[in-house]
Amino acid sequence: MSAALGECTALFYLLAYLSALPYAEREYTRREIGLDIFHDTMTDIRNWLVQRSELDGRWSFDQFSWIWRHLNCELFRLGRLQFMLKPFDGGISAFRHKTSAEYRLLADPNVTLRADGAALGAGRSTPTDPFYRENPRPGDIGWQAVFEASPEGWRGNPVTPYGNVQPGAVFLASSTWERVLQNGDTVLDMHIPRQDPFTVAACRDSLRRAFEFFQQQAPERPFRASTCHTWFYSPQLQQILPAESNIVRFQREAYLYPFPGTPGFLWEYVFGEKVKSLAEAPRDTSLRRAVLDWMNAGGELFDLAGVMFHGPDEWGSQPYMGK
Repeated sequence: MSAALGECTALFYLLAYLSALPYAEREYTRREIGLDIFHDTMTDIRNWLVQRSELDGRWSFDQFSWIWRHLNCELFRLGRLQFMLKPFDGGISAFRHKTSAEYRLLADPNVTLRADGAALGAGRSTPTDPFYRENPRPGDIGWQAVFEASPEGWRGNPVTPYGNVQPGAVFLASSTWERVLQNGDTVLDMHIPRQDPFTVAACRDSLRRAFEFFQQQAPERPFRASTCHTWFYSPQLQQILPAESNIVRFQREAYLYPFPGTPGFLWEYVFGEKVKSLAEAPRDTSLRRAVLDWMNAGGELFDLAGVMFHGPDEWGSQPYMGK
């Protein structure tokens, strides 16, 4: 009874949210944003409802804080992807070499790390879900990266493009490197709605539309990079899926870095919240079978965040991880 009441309450509040749609539409008109973008953006409400029905077998809605961004005209769907401007809060600092244009990330000193450079606790959660390991891994001892800034340059622990922090600190001299991203800088935050086909060409077109859209709509807020946090950035997917997979190709467009605290991100999106064990998980798609085979063989899963400094014309070049 309590679960049913909770579902009814959530759907009631969803109706209240939907009453804000006319106000959002008027704001689109005021900003001279096409109503085709309005319709594409608000379709996300339906997508979340359908996702919960398909994955959990019930109609419910739990994305109020997320959908408010749509209704408040902060987030827009432009082609295949969704975008919004936000202050960067990833903790890392990014640098570009002044002559070679090489990019390097120095790690967030506030993130506790495993011996292998992943975030401490990555891949582990609670005893009730598939990510739990009964005993701590030998590498789960915990260490902190360093970061020091001076007029001469920056000293810190480098992050590989695959998202691992290296133990030896390096020094990047300000005479040859420039800092191009730090906390508080404006970034173009990307999100991946469900349902539609996902290809490199579609992402390139979407990114091109986003660059044009925000340069028009918010010229006073130039962004320094594109960012994304998604289950697509689970680094194990490069071992689980074929190299030509669109998910893998999307991941390889980013420079990844540790992001703590969400060991079940991929599992929830692929299997749903109601599936709590490997034994009961369905094997009805190639992605689900690949993930289950990996986990049954003892593999772990955790997601990372990523940052991208290249634009739509270079999308597909995989400039950080290389070919």
